Amino acid sequence: MASDTKSTKPAPPHLIGVLRSLWQWRMPIIYVTLAGTLLAVIISLLVPEYYTSRTAFLTISPDQVSIDGVFGNNNSRIQFYGTGDDIDRLMAVAESDALVDQMVQKFHLYKAYDIDSTKKKAPVYVRREFLGLYDVTKTPRDAIELEISDRDPIRAADMARAAREEINKISLELIRGTQERSAAGLRSEVQNREETLKEINRRLGDLREKYGVYNTRAQSEALAQQTTSMQSTTASTEAKLLAYRQRGGRGARDSIAKYEIQLAGLRSARTNLDSQLVRLNLSIGSIENLEEEREDLNDALSEDRIRLKQFETILRSEQRALEVVEEAKVPVAKSYPIRSLMVIGAFMFSFIIAVVGALLIDTARGYDWREIFS
Repeated sequence: MASDTKSTKPAPPHLIGVLRSLWQWRMPIIYVTLAGTLLAVIISLLVPEYYTSRTAFLTISPDQVSIDGVFGNNNSRIQFYGTGDDIDRLMAVAESDALVDQMVQKFHLYKAYDIDSTKKKAPVYVRREFLGLYDVTKTPRDAIELEISDRDPIRAADMARAAREEINKISLELIRGTQERSAAGLRSEVQNREETLKEINRRLGDLREKYGVYNTRAQSEALAQQTTSMQSTTASTEAKLLAYRQRGGRGARDSIAKYEIQLAGLRSARTNLDSQLVRLNLSIGSIENLEEEREDLNDALSEDRIRLKQFETILRSEQRALEVVEEAKVPVAKSYPIRSLMVIGAFMFSFIIAVVGALLIDTARGYDWREIFS
């Protein structure tokens, strides 16, 4: 009768050798693994605990702090929050030396990080330590997230808030610097135009005093009316005088003398009027040009003064370069070290090192090293 016996496949010779070696070295492997794990436990207990506080904020568009955006000088659509270059600019400020120096000074980080400030490379060490505990990133939703770790959870939150406000301050200083330069340029322009306006007024005064012309339009109309009226009166007087002369007689002589006197007065007045017309014609071109120039200059000066007041209003107002999305809070749980992971990692690493070392030693015993090196 045939039997249904199941044959077992023998293990590969090389695997048997490895298992045999590991079994022979089992105690050293256990000792090395335990020693490494115990050392990791001790080190993890000595590593200081760090707490991380984070805050998130959005970049405010520079349009919101510009005179065009605040006073609506243009009809274009104003962006509320910054994108692209605005975010990159705020990121550059967040990573600047000015921010680091301010944080080091404000929170006495030489003492906090136990760094001797009298050493030559102390600024390098404190900067390196701070940047190792400081991180600023841009989120996929175009927000900026700032994180600061410290051994003191309260100080970590204070530093995160202070760093955010320092970023806001430096960014505003950059914007205000541009606005101050623009305002200074406008002040200079206003002063120059005021001086030019004074010079035009002086020249106008000289011309008017010289020619006796104070209002070209009114005086032109008045002289034209006087000329027409005088011509009419002179013609009438001459006609009457001619009529009385033709009539003759004793009674006509008195009227002739009267109208001759009137005609002489009218001719004298006409001479004076012609003189005024000559002076008006000589000065009217220069005066009208200066008056037109003064009017244009007054309009430009008024616009510059309005724009300058707008700049000064913005510079005096409270502005912000960022909008807080998430306020920095005092962390209640440490962020690192994670001691369990350290111990587990050290256990696995020690075990692998012990196993590899045992196999290498056991394999090396099978060679005649004297013969190999000879």
